[in-house]
Amino acid sequence: MEDFVLDARMEHIRNFTAILSAVKLSKKQHVRVSVSDRSLTFVAVDDSKSLQAQANFRAEVFREYRVNAAAAGPDRGGTSTAYGQSTRGGGGVGGVGSNPSGGGTQGGTARGGGGSFGLALGSLIDVLNVFTTLDGEAELSLRWPDRDGRLVLAAHTARGASERPVRSCTHAAITPEERPTSGADGTGGGGVGEAELLFRGERNAFMLPTSTLKEIVDDLEWPAAPMAISMRSNPDELSFSAAGLEVGELRVDVDARGGHLTEFSCKEPGRWLYRYRFLKAATGMPGNLVGPANLPEGDSPTMTRVAIGEGGMLKVVHLVHLSRALPQFGHGGHGGVGGGG
Repeated sequence: MEDFVLDARMEHIRNFTAILSAVKLSKKQHVRVSVSDRSLTFVAVDDSKSLQAQANFRAEVFREYRVNAAAAGPDRGGTSTAYGQSTRGGGGVGGVGSNPSGGGTQGGTARGGGGSFGLALGSLIDVLNVFTTLDGEAELSLRWPDRDGRLVLAAHTARGASERPVRSCTHAAITPEERPTSGADGTGGGGVGEAELLFRGERNAFMLPTSTLKEIVDDLEWPAAPMAISMRSNPDELSFSAAGLEVGELRVDVDARGGHLTEFSCKEPGRWLYRYRFLKAATGMPGNLVGPANLPEGDSPTMTRVAIGEGGMLKVVHLVHLSRALPQFGHGGHGGVGGGG
């Protein structure tokens, strides 16, 4: 067991799979998986390098979560410093974030010292879908790397009479995939790590239920045009709009006054334009994690925080409360964070 950098077990297999599906930006999506003592992070960047999606699962999400950084070694992107092994209680946390606008890049390094590796996200989701049939009756274990450097997934079940149960194990191993880089500095056409977007200088921000934001974005699809976000202060104003030749301008105003939003800050009033398909992808959360529209804020399974930084870069972070999304798990926990930079 000490040979694994990552050794984790989790219960909510279906939710884990659903969140990863939300960061799939293309059919052949590649992701960079980073392991640290605090979280397990998946980062995806689209081919244009102007949209990034990230899912961050904090250690509290897992029934057990152990990281042995000493097992990583320099060839696996880790450090020689061992964090030791820690066991975390069950909880429910997950997050997805996206940067729908363009921005700078930063070099790819493993965060937290545990190590990092690349994966074909479609292959991982296909494998996880096999395990979702065991949701509720088995825990999923994730271990990386085995002797061949693969990510190993396994689930053990016991069915039948308690005196003589029929035990079975579903097992799968996925080989990491690293995208080659071009150019001496490794910045051209590189993998996810080299294309990772960097979010700087937050100017404005607001937070609202994900179902509300998703409904606004869906309503503004009709003009088939870029979508604008406008913010003002004194008084606080927030609006979304899109204008097309055939339907004219559609606009949705959100009441930001008097504490109607969980958070609203506007240091730099203005209007910012974004590609609609990027905003659509940024709000593309699975239905069971979004919940029905018009839920009271305290009952919404997912809240979304939107921030605008330097150059108008947009950072969308979904905070997923898994116990509200699927009450049968009932382990509580909240506050997953995802986002670029």
